[in-house]
Amino acid sequence: MSSTTSFCSERVPADSIYGLLHRQCFELSPDEMFADLFTDVGRRSVPPTIVAVVMVLQRLEGCSDREAVDRFTYDLRWKYAAGGLGFDLPGFVHTKTTMAKLARESRLRERRLEKQARKDARKQAAAHPPSPPSDPSAGGQQ
Repeated sequence: MSSTTSFCSERVPADSIYGLLHRQCFELSPDEMFADLFTDVGRRSVPPTIVAVVMVLQRLEGCSDREAVDRFTYDLRWKYAAGGLGFDLPGFVHTKTTMAKLARESRLRERRLEKQARKDARKQAAAHPPSPPSDPSAGGQQ
């Protein structure tokens, strides 16, 4: 076994948060969404998609930063949720500073809200087509 996917796919329920994130993490929080948080010099230590998944799980499970780092390091479900990472992928080198710098919770929320707003606008437009403009001279209004 070289990844958590081969180990967890039969053990983690598909409808659990870990299964959902495993399938959707790259769509929900692609690295490009966080590109402006990085400088052109050097290399980031933790890909932003992984940080975003860890922050979601941290919030859902009520963990401190240290607990979240430990769970990512030792709980295979967390690595599975982050895209099916290898068993030997090291945990976070930096904790609070790196997580705060790399991921903004509001970005995930904003993306979901934007998608929902577009969907709602399409539904609204389909349900209520625009009415023709009224003729001001027809009603006697001045």
